[in-house]
Amino acid sequence: MILLFGGTTEGRKAAALCDRLGLPFIYSTKTRVEPFATSHGEFRHGALDEAAMAELIASHGVRLVIDAAHPFASRLHYSLFEVCQRLAVRRIRFDRPVSPLPSASWIHPVADFTEALGLLEQLEPAKLLALTGVQSAAPLRPWWRRREMLLRILPSPASMELARREGFPEAKLLPMSPDGPDEALEALVRSHGVDCLLAKESGESGFFPAKLRVAERCAIPVIVIRRPSAPACDTVIFSVEDLEARLTEHPALKPLRTGYTTGACAAAATKAAMIALLDGAAPESVTITLPSGKVASFGIVSYRAEQGRARCGVRKFAGDDPDVTHGLLIVSEVALVPDGERGEVRFLQGEGVGRVTLSGLEIPPGEPAINPVPRRMIRECIAGELRQRGLRHAVAVTISVPGGEAVARKTMNERLGITGGISILGTSGEVVPYSMEAWLASIRQSIAVAAANGCTTLALTSGLRSERHLRTLSPDLPELASIHYGNFIGRTLELASEHGGFSRVIVGVMLAKATKLAQGEADLSSRAVPLDPHWLANLATDLGYSPAITSQLADLRLVRNVTDLIAFTSDEPLYPAIANACRKACRQWLPDTPLTFALFDMEGRAVVAENDA
Repeated sequence: MILLFGGTTEGRKAAALCDRLGLPFIYSTKTRVEPFATSHGEFRHGALDEAAMAELIASHGVRLVIDAAHPFASRLHYSLFEVCQRLAVRRIRFDRPVSPLPSASWIHPVADFTEALGLLEQLEPAKLLALTGVQSAAPLRPWWRRREMLLRILPSPASMELARREGFPEAKLLPMSPDGPDEALEALVRSHGVDCLLAKESGESGFFPAKLRVAERCAIPVIVIRRPSAPACDTVIFSVEDLEARLTEHPALKPLRTGYTTGACAAAATKAAMIALLDGAAPESVTITLPSGKVASFGIVSYRAEQGRARCGVRKFAGDDPDVTHGLLIVSEVALVPDGERGEVRFLQGEGVGRVTLSGLEIPPGEPAINPVPRRMIRECIAGELRQRGLRHAVAVTISVPGGEAVARKTMNERLGITGGISILGTSGEVVPYSMEAWLASIRQSIAVAAANGCTTLALTSGLRSERHLRTLSPDLPELASIHYGNFIGRTLELASEHGGFSRVIVGVMLAKATKLAQGEADLSSRAVPLDPHWLANLATDLGYSPAITSQLADLRLVRNVTDLIAFTSDEPLYPAIANACRKACRQWLPDTPLTFALFDMEGRAVVAENDA
């Protein structure tokens, strides 16, 4: 899956290319855009913070991000940089070429809107025409509230609505496309008596050169907001041809590489440390047998031996999985314990490895967060090296991960009661990219921790946004009770049912996914289940909605746009019907436990179903 940030000419070009190449993609924009025809894409809109970006990437198996957003979307560019770097997801910047800004007395470059306002006070134009789009209504408010200003915006309902929300005078709005000829803009300037332009340095596809030409012809000044800086990117392209070349050869679109768990790395580091302790020097690499039965070799990248102890490290390689522990150094320090029982292995907590503080995990509270299978692997490595030399000693092993405490803040560890660092994990020894099994294992663990720590209610949501909505609806829910199912709603409910012991389960689902769940689907991924607007239209018909409404529903490309046709409220029969259908579908996986279903729209408004329909 490719995540494509668009809303621009470049974004649409990239989407068309992905469609032609048969590459599935998500087209993400801050504001709602009119969907275009696509065979391989899906649409989403709404601003994303870093947490929501990471959730979207992880839950949809995104392997490549194409940043084709507007050059002035600085916050988005920097957030994407941080998230992609953290998740080891590759990023391509599809950018606009920038020509040097001409030097002329009538061109006034400024850094931002604040500086533009200051310059306007000096120039004192009688009528300003801002060609900076609807998003500039807010920063320019100090000017248009007391001076004459026209604002050109895109001719879309979303732009008009945003302008109204900002309070901009509708009579001063100019809803029109920016892609007309120079003569159209020149006629606009002359007919309205405009004596100053405000523009962004938005490049050729933003029609910036045309704005300069018109200002020169009309002999009026133009204030230019300079293009902001952008974060570094390994791959920056400026044409569809270059993008196609990158996509067809990009390693992110080739078969995924398998990596190794922190547990396998800890075991390999322990084996090397035992060799160094017993023989006086560490090997350059070691080979171990993984729980999966495969044999794997690990390079040793750090080594230190002192009197009675030795320390070796292995660099974690997660393959092509977006694993936050990828690249960390997993270190094992071993020492013989003179007063210990023969064959005993004591596990000690080192830097960057968490400590268990809550019940419900496979490791009891107070112990370092080294799971049972990695412990077994480490014991086997220690026993094997002692056995080869005819020795029987007690050994203390300290696993540490420099930087692990900072990385752990990006995981669910703290919510699960693991403090101070990451967990040493792994049941097979291998990291399979975007593994459903790994996701379900974390869900199973979260359910066990919630139950062991007194949570009688479980709150199941697809991710952070729906969790926030659900916690607003039920503010007394403890954080431990909130569990993310991603797309695997059916299997998560089965796990809750298998565990048992809960007095209630609350399921929260956003509208788009809810239409799939209402049809009985267990996997809500867009890859597994495409949008079926005809189901929605048929439901509306059965509920007595007019043919005009049902016809529009049948033509929807985005389920969330249904709220443009039918207001999202429990007074409208459509939404309680969807919520009740979802609750009924959930019953096939959770047959006995009392169940509440909450249907959310994008703003967090809820329609709740409490009883079976």
